[in-house]
Formats: sequence, C-alpha cells, structure tokens
Amino acid sequence: MMEDGKDTLVRQFRQWILTQTSSDYKLYVNAKDENVVIIETGYCLGEVTFFPMDIIQLSVLNLVSNRHEFYLHFQMHTLEHAMKLFGEMLEAVRELTVKPPVRVLLSCTSGLTTSFFAQKLNESAKLLSLNYEFSAISYGKLYHVASQYDIILLAPQISYIYDTAKKILAGKKLYKIPPKVFATYDVRSIFTDLEPLISSEKTSHRPYIRQLPLKRQIKSHVPILTIALIRENDHFLLASRIYSEHHDIIFDEVSIKPRISMDDVCDICDTAFAICPNIKMVGLSMPGILDEGKITLPTQGFHESNVLESLCRKYSRQFILGNDANCIAVGYYASQDSYSSLSFFFQPFIGSTGGVGSIHNGQLIEGYKHVAGEVQYLPMNADLRNSSLWLTPEGTLSWVAQSLVSLICILGPEAVLLSCKLIVQTDDLVNEVAKYIPRQYIPEIIQIENLKDYMMLGQMVLCTEAMEKDQA
Repeated sequence: MMEDGKDTLVRQFRQWILTQTSSDYKLYVNAKDENVVIIETGYCLGEVTFFPMDIIQLSVLNLVSNRHEFYLHFQMHTLEHAMKLFGEMLEAVRELTVKPPVRVLLSCTSGLTTSFFAQKLNESAKLLSLNYEFSAISYGKLYHVASQYDIILLAPQISYIYDTAKKILAGKKLYKIPPKVFATYDVRSIFTDLEPLISSEKTSHRPYIRQLPLKRQIKSHVPILTIALIRENDHFLLASRIYSEHHDIIFDEVSIKPRISMDDVCDICDTAFAICPNIKMVGLSMPGILDEGKITLPTQGFHESNVLESLCRKYSRQFILGNDANCIAVGYYASQDSYSSLSFFFQPFIGSTGGVGSIHNGQLIEGYKHVAGEVQYLPMNADLRNSSLWLTPEGTLSWVAQSLVSLICILGPEAVLLSCKLIVQTDDLVNEVAKYIPRQYIPEIIQIENLKDYMMLGQMVLCTEAMEKDQA
C-alpha cells in the first residue's frame, strides 16, 4: 500500500474514533495536542496518539493503581485491524467505568477462621458503603493467588511469615492482624488500619531501559530487532528492542495486553521496520518448546505452530526463535567473563515448573528437538502436578533443590543462576541441595533480576551468531 493510502486510512480511523461516543466515558481531542484523542472515566485515562510514519499508540492507565492495563504501538495497515485493537482498548476502559473495589485477601493456616472473618468484613463494608472486597485463603495457596489482590492480611498464626512474604510479594501491601483484633473479629479496627495502606504511594507499571555490558566478542553489521513474550500475573508483556550495529539500544518498547496473538508480534515488526527499515534479522523469544521454527505453548493456543515460516514469508527477513530460559542464559553469559559454563533455573510464575537454559564451554545446550531444559518432564514433577507443595516457599525449596541436583550431576556448571519467586535466600537452597550432594560439588548459586534485559541481549547474541553462520 502507498504511503498516501496509509495516511488516508489514519485520517479515516481518527474520524471513526471520534464517533465512538458513549455514556460510559468521555471522549475528546486533547486541547494541547490535536494528535491525541482522550478517553476518560473517573478511574482511567485512555489515549490514542497519532505519530509520524502512520504509527498509532493505544494506552489505558488505571488511575487507582497507577498501572497501565493496556499499552501498544502499531502501524496502520487496514481499518479492520485498527478497529479491532481499539475495541480491545475499550474493553480495558469499560472495566474501569466504576471504581474497582480494594481487593483484600485474608490468610491463615487452613483458611477457615479467616473465611468467617472475611464474611463479617464484607457484610460490614456493604452496610457502611465501603468499596472493599474481602476473600480468604489457606496459607498453602496464598502466594499462588496473591497477585490478584491489593492488600494481604495475615492471621496471627502465620504472622511469622511476614518478612519472607514481603520479599516474595514485592510491591504488595501486607499487614499482620493483631491477635486481639482477630480473636474478637474487630471489623472496625480492620477498616481503620486499612486506610493508611490504601493511601500509600503507588508506583508505575512501566519498565525502564537498562543497557547490560557486553563482555564477549560479538560481531554485528546490521541493526537487529528482538522481541520477547513475558507473562506477568494477569497480563502479557511483549517487549521489543532494536540494537544498532554497534549493539546500542536505539528503540525500546513494551506492549501490555490481557491476551496475545501473533498479530501482536506483527504489529511490533511493522512499527520497528518503519522506524528502522534496514533491520535484516529479528529474534523472537518465547516460553515453551521451540523446534524447527514451530512453537508448542498449549496455554496460549500454540501447538506446533509454524511461526517462523509465516513471519519470514510475510516480511522477507530472517527470523529466529529462542526459548526464554535459553535466551536469558545466553544474555548473562555474554555480559560476564567469569564463567564458561552455567545453568539458569527459571520459574516465571508461582505454580509453574519453569525451565532451564544451560551454557557448556560457551555453547548453548538445546538438545534433541530442543527439549533440553524442559524440567516439566522430570519424574518428580509429575508427582507434583496434583499437589500444592510447590505453591509454598517450603515446598518450592525442596523441588528446586532436587532439580538443581540433576543439573549439577549431569552438566556440572560453574554457576547456577536462579529466578524463582518463592526462594528469597540462596543459603537455604544450598543447604537443601547439600542433603543430596557434597558441598564441595555445589557451584555458586546466583539470584538474578532484570530478566527482560538478559533475555533481549541473549536474543540479540543468538541473532548475531545465526548471521555469522550464514556468512561462513
């Protein structure tokens, strides 16, 4: 399609948006910038922003939590696609036409006494017209569901976990119910104590850019686009980054949506190619098993989906796929020069078996049909699928230790990298591993953060290595 044709579609799309008025929200053009159309409710701020090169940004900011519920860029191609994305944006807006209740979770050993307390609190909140919603859960399921709540109240019998829970549930507001308040079901005291927790400072959901050092010799002569699919609680992040031929970050964005599809990957590609037309190589990092360009990720509707073939055909550029754990291992390896062999154990969210990425003597281990690192198939994990053991720090410590013993015995890495939400002290993990293997054989265990940055760097390195192989 010619550029003037795209300009016409953008104008038509803007005019169409201005007709989408509703009693659910206010819709108007920003008085300070006519390129921004605002959709506003009492509890969210939505914006449609029109940029040069026919690029459009859609965003919905939750004004209660100060978190983006929806955020993406796309380049105009068809009205139908643009209208579909706008419809998804309106879904997020309409969910915030009424002030969302403050969701409070009570937890005790079994959940029985807190269930009764939660019932009393809900009855009182309704009677007093307070915007609270109380639920109760047993300790064994606390961490698995905590992301769905704004405030966590711990009963006296589990108040001893407070310090550990603060580390695991970073950013969540936790409160220990005083024994007297809990024993007498003192509803009034709970409401009084909740007020300062609600009014405390909130932080933004948007991530920041961090340029990792590159200590390994990497040769690249063209810009590279990297894309990473990351699950984060109830949202999906599609992070995108353009590296220059000198490995500098020249573009960095994150799309935020409640669900994703390959159309979202295409929108990122369209935007990146418009900004930097000379991109020749694209790396896509995803969870799941990646084999010969096919993705198997049943939870997101991918079953041996031939993603590479369709993307290469659509854009006439080279694409490569990388498993998320593998990319993080490669990125960490490239950013340091202390270890020639390492393994990365990744539990992306609580209640999952996660995966492993390993480097041995500088080489990524992918294995037959790229199944290396799929710890979900270890026999011990089959026994855990119907168990709540790995939903608690104590249970997780046990099964992670057993997984690491397998890695150490088979691969013998010089270092083990760890990203596991329920493990806050590596010393505890070392002690647990030492139950199975002598301490002198246990490598250094390093907890890492900034996974997105390692993942993107690793994908860039894999793209560069793929180009070198093609040129050889």
